[in-house]
Order: sequence, then structure tokens, then C-alpha cells
Amino acid sequence: MNLDKIKEFFSNLSAHDLPAGGAGLAGILLIVLIFKTGKLVFRFLYLLIAVGLFAGAWWWHTHR
Repeated sequence: MNLDKIKEFFSNLSAHDLPAGGAGLAGILLIVLIFKTGKLVFRFLYLLIAVGLFAGAWWWHTHR
């Protein structure tokens, strides 16, 4: 298995990427929470928050 690309990716990370990674991780956790929630209102609310987190992470990452 060639790990050079993975090592290159992690060596290029900086402190600027931390907020985008945190928002992306929080969005993924909310998506998981959507599947465990029973009520439709909470599912919709969590979905809106997750989409907002993903959009914020994308914006942060692209506007360096």
C-alpha cells in the first residue's frame, strides 16, 4: 500500500484547516444523529444545522 499521498496530505495541513475539519466532523456527527432521532421535526432541524456546518466548512476551506 502506497502511503505517500496520505503522508503528503497530512504534512500540508495547517492550523487554518482546523475549523473546517471541526465543522465537517460536527456535521457528520449530526448526520449520524439524524438516523437515530425518531421525530421528524428534530430530523429536519439537525439536517439544517448539518448543512450549515458543511457549508461553513467548505467556505472556510476555500477562502484561505
